[in-house]
Amino acid sequence: MAKRNQLTHLKKRQADQLAKENRLEEALVLYESVCRTDKMDVEAWMKLSAIQRRLGNSREAEACGRQVVTLQPTLALAHYTLAIALEYQGKMEEALACYDKALKLDPGFALVHYLRGNILHHTGRLDEALIGYRKAIALKPDFFEAMINLAAVLTKLDQLDEANETLRQALKLRPNAAEVLINLANVAERKGQAAEALLFLQRAVCSRPDSVEIIARLAAFLEKIGQVEEAKAQVRRGLSISKTPALALVAARVARAEGQLREALTILEEVDPESLDHRMAGEFLILQGQIFDGLKDAEKAFPLFMEGNRRLALATQYGEGDASRYLERIRSASQFLSDRLVKVMSNQPYMDDQSPVFLVGFPRSGTTLLEQILDCHPALQTLEEMPAAAAMEQVLQGWLGDRQEALAELDSAQISELRNAYFTEVARHLERRPGTMLVDKLPLNLIRIPLIWRVFPNARFILALRHPCDVCLSCFMQSFTANEAMSSFSTLGSTIKTYEAVMGLWQEFIRVLPLRYHAIRYEDLVTDFEKETRALLDFLGVGWNEAVLNHTEHAKQSGVINTPSYHQVTQPIYQHAKYRWKRYAREFEPMMPILQPFIDRFGYDD
Repeated sequence: MAKRNQLTHLKKRQADQLAKENRLEEALVLYESVCRTDKMDVEAWMKLSAIQRRLGNSREAEACGRQVVTLQPTLALAHYTLAIALEYQGKMEEALACYDKALKLDPGFALVHYLRGNILHHTGRLDEALIGYRKAIALKPDFFEAMINLAAVLTKLDQLDEANETLRQALKLRPNAAEVLINLANVAERKGQAAEALLFLQRAVCSRPDSVEIIARLAAFLEKIGQVEEAKAQVRRGLSISKTPALALVAARVARAEGQLREALTILEEVDPESLDHRMAGEFLILQGQIFDGLKDAEKAFPLFMEGNRRLALATQYGEGDASRYLERIRSASQFLSDRLVKVMSNQPYMDDQSPVFLVGFPRSGTTLLEQILDCHPALQTLEEMPAAAAMEQVLQGWLGDRQEALAELDSAQISELRNAYFTEVARHLERRPGTMLVDKLPLNLIRIPLIWRVFPNARFILALRHPCDVCLSCFMQSFTANEAMSSFSTLGSTIKTYEAVMGLWQEFIRVLPLRYHAIRYEDLVTDFEKETRALLDFLGVGWNEAVLNHTEHAKQSGVINTPSYHQVTQPIYQHAKYRWKRYAREFEPMMPILQPFIDRFGYDD
């Protein structure tokens, strides 16, 4: 027996060394030999499972993991081994259950908290993923990978300050880690800090000068902030190392920025979308569709938009269920409207007038253009798509939930607290210029209007309008950052249904609430800029200022514009986006009964 144990020990040591040297087939033979000799050797079964997984033998890896659990059901490592094998096969819920069993046996297993967090992250349960990553870091303060993933989730949840702090802690552990520098750039970009984002990306390239992926990321950012020549230089540098789809995508965007649509199309057509992952394929197909649209070839463009959106939907955790939930959320937003709310407000004196202006509408209605125009005015300062109103909503739900009378029941102290929550969130994203009026631009704040009006009864609203067909088409032909709201734009049909819900809600709000609002149509703005802008500025009470004529140059100097309009608002006012939908009239025909009432209501019936 002693001789057999010694021989087994020797084989395991040899197998371990072979595995380290990546000689996996040889290691497999030795581990299988040990497991045949001693069927009770738990360590050998665990290592055999790992080797099978590394060789791509997923079923065999799972079988070995189940053998480990059978032999040692009270061992946390046993359930961990099986969980990894299950996760490798995409059996996420089964893997989660195994990780949970491992943690029940050993709550201090930091790696399991991290791996469990990864599954929750991958499946879109972001709040739960945060808990897992934070627990892993609490148990292992130098857990670098957990810090990176925690920061990624925080960024997705717009908790940018905490994401930034987490990444800076990771950078202390590995000062030149390119992945940390890139994620810091992502956070800075989301915060609109162009110079800082650019610095981090340049440091990442210095850290890994031969990484084509990082060069492509830098080139993409340079194109986004309008530094087209610098972007071209980075593309050339990357191509001197290797041709990759990421570089091709940037090169095509650069060509589009220079008006070279045929050249952009040639670049894209050299890459087979079927060779790409879903995210990259979606980006390629939608950009290709946009270029065909620029060439006025709707017949080729529309199928590309359809397939591109399908691939993007597959690449995210958002699907039809999320789109349905968002539609339900829109429809439920009217529940706060009540006779009691209006009566309470009519009997309540207005509070001091620190009220912002809220720029709302359906996405792609010209809100980014309006934001840039207004931000030029010395008496105005704009906030670009930050969750300030959402911060109030979160506080309210914590107090009163979603009951119909929740808004009517608020007292003055609660109103003050909600205002504080709003301005605290604003301060996280914007250094306020004294003496200026704040313009909060977030189109879909429209569904929060009852809350905004309750907290800021003096608030003024700018409603951005555009032809309903054009606005729905424009949403459908973009690759938005994935979230629950944007999941509604994956098909033209779901986009139109979302438009109906959102703009129908607006009609209900103005019927019930005495809102102070000014509607401005995109088509009128680009046709008679000065007349429409003067009327808007008069509504805001700030008067005309010649500075608003410089909105194009202002947009170029703004740094990061985090909307799909980034390459459009830096161009002079143009007319070619008006009534684009007519080229796609056949696709709209089945849905026109939904849109026609809005076409009539907003004055587009001619």
